[in-house]
Amino acid sequence: MAMIAAWPVVTRDRIVHAFKPGGPAAAEAPFRTLRRHNWVSKGVRVTLLADRGLAGQLTVFSSLNVMAARLARRGNAPDAERAARAAADLEAGPEFAVLRGCLTSLPDHEAEQVVSGQLLEGTPTALTDALRAIAGRTEQVRADDIVLSSPAEVIFAGHIAEVSDGYVLVAQEDGPATMVPRWMASAARRDRQGALLALVADRLDGASAVVEAVPAIEIGDPHAADEFSPFGRGDARTRKITAADARLLAREPKSLRILVPVTLDE
Repeated sequence: MAMIAAWPVVTRDRIVHAFKPGGPAAAEAPFRTLRRHNWVSKGVRVTLLADRGLAGQLTVFSSLNVMAARLARRGNAPDAERAARAAADLEAGPEFAVLRGCLTSLPDHEAEQVVSGQLLEGTPTALTDALRAIAGRTEQVRADDIVLSSPAEVIFAGHIAEVSDGYVLVAQEDGPATMVPRWMASAARRDRQGALLALVADRLDGASAVVEAVPAIEIGDPHAADEFSPFGRGDARTRKITAADARLLAREPKSLRILVPVTLDE
């Protein structure tokens, strides 16, 4: 069973939005505040290319910076710095180096789409693998650090199992599901059946939270080496129908043949 995680890279706008919800995401002052207090990493600069040469630069950040900004907003400066340092460590790793190389080879608008969570048809395998590697490292860092796995931020990630005019149903791999307004899924460009979507609940107080819909990505198959039994009720794979299963079940059923031994007396 593959694990689904929130999109592992972000632009500056997402970080500013986490620090100042409701404010203009392109505002300069909030980001300068984050940089001055070391509540955000430097990010990784990617040189963008166009048909006639250079098209500019794009700065890509680890999504851990979004958590750092939320911690800073709550007044938790030491933990915000800690999260920003963890983001900087990820950005200095080989996974981000591969990602930067892959993004540089794309046209400028396609690179920006990838960072925002869109994987277009024909996306190079190396780019997809780099994103999955970064997402896997991000989840590992979050799991290993009690600050980064704070209950004040809850992530519900899954695949869209059902689509209607007003909502989509997001189902987790291990069973639970939740309804999400379709306009939220559309904003994350994840409103088609089978698409991967994550909901991030950012706690404001004991009774309220800001919920953000963000793209998600599959990052691995921890059970791939396990022996699978359809009678194993503890295995979440027994509760998930794959696309291949659906195609098989949609076919005409075959006649059931039962052989019964018969004894003939002479």
